[in-house]
Amino acid sequence: MLRAILLKLSESPGFAHWVTSNPTTRRMARRFVAGETLDEAIIAARACNSQGMYTSLDYLGENVATVDDAQRARDAYLQIFDRIAQERLHANVSCKLTQLGLDLSADFCEGLLLSIVERAAGYENFLRVDMEGSAYTERTIELVKRVRTRNPAVGTVIQSYLYRSEKDVQQLLTYGCRIRLCKGAYKESDEVAFARKKDVDGNYVRLMQKNASFQWVLPRHRHPRSANDRANDSLRSREANLQG
Repeated sequence: MLRAILLKLSESPGFAHWVTSNPTTRRMARRFVAGETLDEAIIAARACNSQGMYTSLDYLGENVATVDDAQRARDAYLQIFDRIAQERLHANVSCKLTQLGLDLSADFCEGLLLSIVERAAGYENFLRVDMEGSAYTERTIELVKRVRTRNPAVGTVIQSYLYRSEKDVQQLLTYGCRIRLCKGAYKESDEVAFARKKDVDGNYVRLMQKNASFQWVLPRHRHPRSANDRANDSLRSREANLQG
């Protein structure tokens, strides 16, 4: 249920307005949404930094319908990078390609994505391209690879519930691409995704092991302890081998 609510928040401005204007649902959303303005997000990010946590800021939205909407989203991400630098925060940024016009034109979307990545690189920062539903997986990976050949300040996310993810991780690593691993939030058919939690957890650990020689951050707040414990055991084993 929580997964569906968060996805609906990103997809529907009307629903998001209802949630944030209702006192009860607003309190619930505050657990997961840093704020309705960039200023509020900056305050939340600074609070996380003060507790020793790095942050990733995301401007919620998906599947824009017009070029103007996509360009406004691009401009919002440029502003986020500017503010992170001005405020000297330990933070990077995540975005979704359908918010940058992927449904309108892949070439147009690539241009907007590259402009954000170049802004990130100018601040020695980093942009993470979030993964969306499986209908967008191939296009997202191809766009990230193309942009990364021009600027390394971009990475992406791989969902462990998809059957194809092991191949995708291997392919992205050949590009030196930084990968964040997650379980997957979208409702997918059993033709493309593991249905059982046990299988999703197992694939998460396998993909982590494949990616272990690269930069890796375990998002503890998103995954159950059992999967994290196995991932951490693998990392400790690898560190012991390196030290020995």
